[in-house]
Amino acid sequence: MSRKMVIKITTALIMLAVVLPLLAIGGYCVDALMIALAALAAYETASMEDQKPHWIMAVFNFVFTLLLYYVPRTYIGSVLALWLNVLFVFYLINNTKMGTDQIVYTFLITVLVGLALRSVGVIYALPGDRWTGPLTFLYVGLACYICDTGAYFVGSAIGKHKMIPHVSPNKTWEGSAGGYLSGLIISLVYGMLVLKNLPVGLIVAGSLILPLTAQVGDLSFSAIKRKFGIKDFGKEFPGHGGILDRVDSLIFCLMVFDALMMVWGIAA
Repeated sequence: MSRKMVIKITTALIMLAVVLPLLAIGGYCVDALMIALAALAAYETASMEDQKPHWIMAVFNFVFTLLLYYVPRTYIGSVLALWLNVLFVFYLINNTKMGTDQIVYTFLITVLVGLALRSVGVIYALPGDRWTGPLTFLYVGLACYICDTGAYFVGSAIGKHKMIPHVSPNKTWEGSAGGYLSGLIISLVYGMLVLKNLPVGLIVAGSLILPLTAQVGDLSFSAIKRKFGIKDFGKEFPGHGGILDRVDSLIFCLMVFDALMMVWGIAA
């Protein structure tokens, strides 16, 4: 095993050792985890253009991400409208020396992160016992990260046909298919065996859709990095880059699962 892979696995195990107990405990621990994630994502987004932090913009990113996490659904439109106005004020006064690309992508990423965080809140508010939230979140995580892991190993073993080389040169169609099937099977088995209080149709739909969504999220964030000419969003996690590099596909999966819960009428 290469030194790079050892570092990557070690970092992943440490992250899991920190994150999983907080997710299992729930309540204020999950809030604290979401706030920390929002802070890291805000910093990385504000550093995207030249890899140097724009602290004022980072603070505003953080504030509006948290607003999207905490406000009731009926106020989301108002928060988005206000955030657009604030961003274009920054652009017009040019104090941050940001181009329009940075403004547009800042809005995009903060909205994605904010909506994903509030999806976590919806999951933890599902009816049932205290384990319903953590176990449902784990279901989404399995669909997402098993797909990612399966795609990596299948692609490394038999991948030959490049998928979208101008966005992500190493991804192959073989890896994509292997990742999708891995995420589908594992999440479906887990959901059927563990999530007895969720509708069967929701579990089946989630297992079919979320692994594909994970790949869309991964490729979408790769395209943003290509746009700004950066390899990673940050350097906080050795072998993994920044927080946005680690949760890119999960962000999309959480939002889509939130939509599925609304379709099945169980989202708060």
